[in-house]
Amino acid sequence: MTKKNRYLLFALPSFLAIVCVMLFPVGYAIYYSFFNYNLGDKATFTGLLNYIEIFRDPKFLQAVMFSTKFTVVVVIAQFIVGLGIALLMDNIIHWKKPLSILIYLPYFITAAAAGVIFRWMFMAQWGIVSQLCSLVGLTSPNWFDSPIWAQVLVVLAEVWQNTPFAVIILYAGLQSLSMERIEAAKIDGANPWQVFRHVKLANMRHLILLIFMMRIMDSFRLFDRISVMTNGGPAESTQTLAIYNYTISFSMLRIGQGCAVGVLTLIILAIPVFFLMKGMRSAEVD
Repeated sequence: MTKKNRYLLFALPSFLAIVCVMLFPVGYAIYYSFFNYNLGDKATFTGLLNYIEIFRDPKFLQAVMFSTKFTVVVVIAQFIVGLGIALLMDNIIHWKKPLSILIYLPYFITAAAAGVIFRWMFMAQWGIVSQLCSLVGLTSPNWFDSPIWAQVLVVLAEVWQNTPFAVIILYAGLQSLSMERIEAAKIDGANPWQVFRHVKLANMRHLILLIFMMRIMDSFRLFDRISVMTNGGPAESTQTLAIYNYTISFSMLRIGQGCAVGVLTLIILAIPVFFLMKGMRSAEVD
């Protein structure tokens, strides 16, 4: 055994862990997506029939549309709000640590707990938001009975809880910027906007792409918080692909179709992730 091959042995435990935890379940899902497999029955090969039936289901297309719109809105909002907070933290001197704790706190709450918090806050009649509306003479809507308001609330909950992730990454990027570059840009006559755009943002491009990649994957696959808040309702208006997949797999016990939905989710996510990773590699080269 060569010296190079001996070094590869150190990576063997990690490789085996990846195979067991990631590759095997993915392969299992791909395999059974071609079978008519209802839990408790014998699996029979049906080819692409599961995929055809899924594409014929209007609830699947509705779930894809909502997941896509939800992801686009929350990821952009998290980046904009997170960048604003990171810039604010980068410029303040006093009370930075207490403010950091308050800003990061929502990120350390579990998604299900955050869903319960928002569910209680916006309950009709006795929720704290409804109570505040009544104090100022406003009639609060039945938040979770309205498709529009339900969608607004799940977006608000996602932005509230996961914006701290963007803040952490962007603030670390701002702190790592070389002051010599900023001072050189100012000496060359750059105004604050030009310094922000051509120095700060340009030097954090790989971090920005990382934020977008991580948040797209997490937001598109969101299940627990929306399941607690709305369970996909009303009228499937907040049903994500993850909730649709759960319903197919564990409520209807159609494991084959559930595996097909999982494979399609993987394919859909692979498209933006591929381009973002390509952009990250080019940013590192630059």
